[in-house]
Amino acid sequence: MVLRYRGTQALDWPLPIAPCSMTLSAAEIEAVLRDLSPALVGGRVQRVDQPDRHKLILTVRKGAARCWLLFCAHPRFSRLHLLTTRPEQGKPAAGFCNVVRQHMRLPQLTDIRVAGAGGEERIVALELIVRDRLMQPRRLSLVAELVGAGSNLILLDESRKVLAVLFREASVRRRLSPGVQYQPPKRPTCAPERARSNRFASYQAGEDPLSLSRAIEAHYSALEAEAEAQSLRSELLRALRRRLRPAHTLLTKIGAGLQTAEAADTLRRKGELLKIALPDLKPGQQEVLVEDVFDPSRPCVAVELHPLLSPQENIERLFRLYRKAKASRDRLAARMGETKEEIRRLETLRAEAEAASSLSQLRGLVDRLRQGGILLPQAKQKTRGRAAEPKGPRVFRSVEGLEILVSRNQRENGRLTFSIARGNDWWMHLLGWPGPHVVIKAAPGKSVSQETLLDAAHLAVYFSKVRSADAAEVAYTQCKNVRRMKGAPAGRVSYSHATTMRVRIGRERLDRLLKAPTTETD
Repeated sequence: MVLRYRGTQALDWPLPIAPCSMTLSAAEIEAVLRDLSPALVGGRVQRVDQPDRHKLILTVRKGAARCWLLFCAHPRFSRLHLLTTRPEQGKPAAGFCNVVRQHMRLPQLTDIRVAGAGGEERIVALELIVRDRLMQPRRLSLVAELVGAGSNLILLDESRKVLAVLFREASVRRRLSPGVQYQPPKRPTCAPERARSNRFASYQAGEDPLSLSRAIEAHYSALEAEAEAQSLRSELLRALRRRLRPAHTLLTKIGAGLQTAEAADTLRRKGELLKIALPDLKPGQQEVLVEDVFDPSRPCVAVELHPLLSPQENIERLFRLYRKAKASRDRLAARMGETKEEIRRLETLRAEAEAASSLSQLRGLVDRLRQGGILLPQAKQKTRGRAAEPKGPRVFRSVEGLEILVSRNQRENGRLTFSIARGNDWWMHLLGWPGPHVVIKAAPGKSVSQETLLDAAHLAVYFSKVRSADAAEVAYTQCKNVRRMKGAPAGRVSYSHATTMRVRIGRERLDRLLKAPTTETD
């Protein structure tokens, strides 16, 4: 059974809500939590999705009912509510969502409450009980800071240490990154009447159990569509302006070229007059006065001559210049027509973009511009003046003198594991977190000692995103047991016959490894 309203209650959508701050107020969040608790507390989280960089959707089943809880950490539209329809399947999980999934083993939702400190009532905590790898229960908290600008989602363990954060923070106020102790944000200064306002007070659970969530979803969907339309319109107008500016400049240059090319008829007339006056022409003349027989008043016209050319060559020179000017005039006239037509087309598209009243119209216009080559995806700009990045993995020495190779990025992960390493070498990776591939170069048929494994594990943690953690788990196996994942990004692998090791970070060991001179390999 899906928790969904199927009644015939008539509601006015979009909602007649007075304009005010776009994020949910403290009173509105309190009302939402009262509405959500009966449907969520005691249920189990079946799925975690991240449809875009600001949103997280939890699929919760309680008994026969299933619902979808949305957290949005957008700086303008931060909120939480239930979705009224099943969300579309998004792209494979990555980043924050992937880490949350890895920690949620058989998660049961035990509470959802306001967890703000210092009077901040727009911080919500979702309390969960999950199972570790030994099926022992432990508590996690998913904290949603719905404070407008600076909104965030943070996953915490029992000791309030950050396991994952949607947007990292390193400022004078606080530091938010995996491994640090969580500190809630300070309460911003805001009007008390805004905190107590509730735009959705008339939409309470009754015949429709989703009336409040439906009202919030409709309101914010309209706001997000309007914001997306404004952003899309601005992008379209910028793209059209980028094409119109050079088009107008080209039209001006073509006009100047046409004025010069208009002298073609004058050159032809001078050539004809020289043909008539050919018997009177003498070599070495620089100018000759001839009577213009083509003008009824028959004025005298001065025709410049090249003194080093014969009279016949001067005539041929004028006709050659005439043909060149005529061809240029015809070409420039055709190009001017094309440029004017291009400007007219771009102006029409700009008028359409300015007049478009819906998001679907703007998206259709985007498709047309892409098909016409006007709107193209922006290419990554090449950085200038930046030193070339080192190539090849980092190389360290274990306490026993064995080489430990650490990749620098995701692309290099695959190269290290499948090109540089050999089957008998030992491969290591941080368990449950993004990080580098680590390879221990070993002699054929020989295993590596515990001390060398600890050295490699320290490097795996240090060069990962959980560098500041006190402890972490790593998995290691021989390189021959590691396989590429078909269709997955570079560096994504599967492995078998692995052993898991939990390591506590020792500063002395880490300092010894990092202070030793390192080399690079190709």
